[in-house]
Amino acid sequence: MQKLIELTKSERCKDCKVCCRFPEQSPNLKPKGLNLRKTGDNFTCEAYDSEACRCAAYAKRPFDCEIYPFAVAKSEDGACTLLALDSLCPNYEEILNRLKETDLSRLKYPEGAEIAWEETFIPLRVLKNSGNGGSTLNTLSPEAGFFFKNYFFNTGRLSALGFPYHMIWNHTTSYFWKIINGSFCLFSKTGKDYSLPLPPLPYSKKTCDECAILLAGLNNSSFSAFNASEETAKQAEKDGFNARRTSEEFLYKRSSLADLKGDNYKAARWLCNVFEKNSEISFKEYGSSDIAACAEMLNTWYNHKVEKTKYDNDLRLLGHSLNTNRAALSIPEKLGLTGRVLRSGSTVAAYTFGSAISEDTFCVYFEITNPSFKGAGQFIFRELCRELIACKYINTMGHDGIEGLKTAKELYKPAEKLGVYTITIK
Repeated sequence: MQKLIELTKSERCKDCKVCCRFPEQSPNLKPKGLNLRKTGDNFTCEAYDSEACRCAAYAKRPFDCEIYPFAVAKSEDGACTLLALDSLCPNYEEILNRLKETDLSRLKYPEGAEIAWEETFIPLRVLKNSGNGGSTLNTLSPEAGFFFKNYFFNTGRLSALGFPYHMIWNHTTSYFWKIINGSFCLFSKTGKDYSLPLPPLPYSKKTCDECAILLAGLNNSSFSAFNASEETAKQAEKDGFNARRTSEEFLYKRSSLADLKGDNYKAARWLCNVFEKNSEISFKEYGSSDIAACAEMLNTWYNHKVEKTKYDNDLRLLGHSLNTNRAALSIPEKLGLTGRVLRSGSTVAAYTFGSAISEDTFCVYFEITNPSFKGAGQFIFRELCRELIACKYINTMGHDGIEGLKTAKELYKPAEKLGVYTITIK
């Protein structure tokens, strides 16, 4: 825990107006062994010196205070004890970023230190499993990406193994999680129906059977696990489940897309050259200053697509794309997205968002192009692939049954088409 304590120290602590102060007299986060005193409308720890802005008992402060804004807490469902980070701390985003370079796997469970879960807590790591805790589920928030990646990063190349895949649908779907038999189980709720947007990880028949029982108790939902890999689907069939291939995703060698050499990429090269004839081209990382211009271009793209769309299903998909892109533009960091913007002069010609789903695979979740700029899509895709030198593969997801999109992805000569399966009970 000493490494965690080191992460809590910041210059911003001197001006903090959160620590040591509470809205009630017996809060969940009250430090053990210390009392609170009434201060105006709030309650303050008796050891806090408000004039000096420091703790009078700092050298002998309780364990809770030593590790705050970290906390050891029982999960909402009571199934496990977690290391959590309190998002009320003004410095939590900086701490979360620094945590990415810290090995949490060596942390040991501090016996008897846990407290009840708070809505403001962000889960980081399971410290102790204590049973399935009944039918209660834990809410998955955008801030919980670090926790999600602890389980899913480097487990495959399907797009759904990336945290953004799920969080970008927050406008239509609610997500929950639960640890069952040591496996991370992700649940989603659309309307009144619950399902598993991913099979349990690690997969096991026993865990799937328990998920089926839990789903039956949640509005009588039947067991279905989406976005299973071919390997998991084969194992599920051996275990007596139905496994049906429902779609495919396109996987490419990054180096081929960065070079675009040979006759296979002649058309893509030509389109890149067409765009390069535009003056004052810039390709940069997406930032908050790009929101307004990218949002305006998104609306232009959407209206252009609607005019050309003939089928209701395509219109529905376009509506979903509009909403998910708005979320990506607003809070990319919370969703775990990396973005790039392509401009011709001051005008946005294209933007793209994606994230790493393993050490060697990057998934492109969005690519939106201005219909006024021919070749902008090919150019931004090539430039992104040139930047991602640490990755071996690029996943561009599926085609959603849109023939034009499928044809465009085929032109880039995929190295592999990843099968995506749905697992159900026979």
